[in-house]
Amino acid sequence: MRIACVIGCCLFCLGSSLPKSFVIQHKEIIVKGQTSLGGFECIYDNTLAGDTLFFERQVVENNSLDFFIPVADFGCGNFLLNSDFRKTLKAEEFPLCKVSVTHLFQGQNSIYGNIALDLAGKHLTLEKVVFNQEKGSLQGNVQLSFDQLDLQAPDRLGGLIKVEEMIELQINLFLEPT
Repeated sequence: MRIACVIGCCLFCLGSSLPKSFVIQHKEIIVKGQTSLGGFECIYDNTLAGDTLFFERQVVENNSLDFFIPVADFGCGNFLLNSDFRKTLKAEEFPLCKVSVTHLFQGQNSIYGNIALDLAGKHLTLEKVVFNQEKGSLQGNVQLSFDQLDLQAPDRLGGLIKVEEMIELQINLFLEPT
């Protein structure tokens, strides 16, 4: 009986070893895709510190980490890709996009969160997105299609260079060292 109590206490302590909140040192959004010539990455990096994201088991009024991103601030590596990216996201009509990470909670084997995405006039809510806990960061990856976003995949040179339908949205939350 004593052994069962000791094992139970150890398992309970192991399960509660995760922090109840994460202090975010900086945030990064990466949009990855493939073209008929190769891959591309468009990156938005925000090094402003001080955001805190709480686990859902706590009662928190505003448990959300919001990114308000000027579409023009994404860097894709060269001016042609930057221009195509902005045109695809209708940057003149919708100059800001918003990505919110909400409802962060610990599952049996992973950390999950919901992502709300406002992009080019379209709102998407993605539930129970897995966030992998790497050394010093949380990383969430989501596969999206241009159809889901009501966007048209760009092409160049009369359709010789095409962007594939699926893109990956990667959210990196770099944590403050403990």
